Amino acid sequence: MAGRTDAQGDFAVIERISGRIARFTHVVPAIGAHCFIMQATSGTFRRLRADQPGLIVVRRGCKRISSNRIDLEEGPGAAIVLPMNGEWTVVNEIAAGDDYQADAFVFSPELVAAYADSNRAPLREAATFRPDADFEGALERAGRALTEADQPDTIRRHLLGEIIVRLDALGMNLRPGEGESLQDRIRALVGSDVAAEWTANRVTSALGVSEATLRRKLASSGTSLTDILVDIRMTRAVGLLQATELPINQVALEVGYESASKFAARFRERFGMAPRDIRIPAAEIARTGAELDRIGAAAE
Repeated sequence: MAGRTDAQGDFAVIERISGRIARFTHVVPAIGAHCFIMQATSGTFRRLRADQPGLIVVRRGCKRISSNRIDLEEGPGAAIVLPMNGEWTVVNEIAAGDDYQADAFVFSPELVAAYADSNRAPLREAATFRPDADFEGALERAGRALTEADQPDTIRRHLLGEIIVRLDALGMNLRPGEGESLQDRIRALVGSDVAAEWTANRVTSALGVSEATLRRKLASSGTSLTDILVDIRMTRAVGLLQATELPINQVALEVGYESASKFAARFRERFGMAPRDIRIPAAEIARTGAELDRIGAAAE
């Protein structure tokens, strides 16, 4: 849930900083992405939506995924599979005196279509399992292929496709459900360039529908274009904060906010925490006091 696979290149790909493991995101367009997530403070993220299917392996701390149908809680070594277009409340809890860490893989729809078994029923809800040594080996090979610049895309496709095939064998087919809603089409469009100025006219022109039809259909599903735009931008921001070392003011720009303070205010309104809380341990925030309490400090 850290980034789309059609992004333009890697976001601040840094593997080690001052001798420690760092957040990173490696993206290969139309194939997939590998992210290493680090979160310094426990946090709850409500209404997070998976616009592409993904696999998260908890390495440190605890992860909870819940919806009106499931409630999963897993610790280190467990994998959670998130099907496309699902929406959940996600809780990342840090380990005692430490942080939360996870490996995440995102699969492009093109790759899923090529490797997922079309005769199997698609996964409808988040699911969990414990990867064995063979599965972990496959994850390591896929992650390394996405990381190394000299790897040909054909190899990357096959190695990431192996994960899809292995999930199929476990009864976790990543194909999307039948039918694509107007909201799905909007999310795919906006997700291709989150920072762009997405007016109603621009969206309707791209999708070939009238503004009246757009408003009516979205209202009937209890949402609006503004709500969708904010949701996509805030969800993407969570991923960039967790899985890149981009400064927070740059994260704001990447998701369409020229003002870091406005971005921080919107983020706090959406998730009940400041962007810096993902990067800075709660104890450190408490020690620094009022200086970091100013929203302007979010710009780093």
